[in-house]
Amino acid sequence: MRLIAPLLLTTLLAACASPGNNYDPLEPVNRPIYGFNRAVDKALLRPVATGWRDYMPPPIQTGVSNFFGNIDDLFAIPASALQGKWQSTATGTGRVLMNTTFGIAGLFDIASRVPLAKQDEDFGQALGYWGVGSGPYLMLPFYGPLTLRDSVDPLSRLAWGPIDYIEPLAGQIGYYSVGLVNLRAELLPLDAALDEALDPYAFMRDGYLQRRWFKVHDGNPPHPLPMGDPDDDGDADKAAGANDPASGAATGATQ
Repeated sequence: MRLIAPLLLTTLLAACASPGNNYDPLEPVNRPIYGFNRAVDKALLRPVATGWRDYMPPPIQTGVSNFFGNIDDLFAIPASALQGKWQSTATGTGRVLMNTTFGIAGLFDIASRVPLAKQDEDFGQALGYWGVGSGPYLMLPFYGPLTLRDSVDPLSRLAWGPIDYIEPLAGQIGYYSVGLVNLRAELLPLDAALDEALDPYAFMRDGYLQRRWFKVHDGNPPHPLPMGDPDDDGDADKAAGANDPASGAATGATQ
């Protein structure tokens, strides 16, 4: 989880806010949802995350971040295996076993000291690896940016995960609340860039799509992601699709 903010900041700063985007046919619906999410964030989530960052003792912040990072590692194992990345699968398995045991349920990242490098994989990337198109860009209430294909990752975490073993309901609410505040605190460095953007919605959208394109191709995409209006760069989309089976235009493009 601690790797999210630096990587997302880099891609956001590289993103260009375009007047149209061929991955975003639902923009008339997505924009009001973005406005609602941002209002909730400014009124509630950002102040809580700022207080967490400023007043919670650093060892507790690190432990919470490590705990949720260990859960990310757990879900990265099958995602790596589905892509045939056996070394990544073995490394991820070693990380989870070591951090869950010697790291006391993941509160301490012992594996990184070995070192066993963190494996940044998820089910959305696995589907992209097999050529599944991203589908339309979505802005979900109380959640944020996503694509139809990438929704498989949060859905898988709802279907199975540590939350299944937490009782009672108050414990489950606490689990999600702490995880949300921790993630929002890690994204606080992005606020200034987003607030200064001419079009914050397009800035976030384009940054998210570029980041996912980058991750599906393990940091080495075959060509730049064509994101302009189809009327402007339809030829570029067709050329990209012809050269790369994991690419396409409009709502079927893979990132």
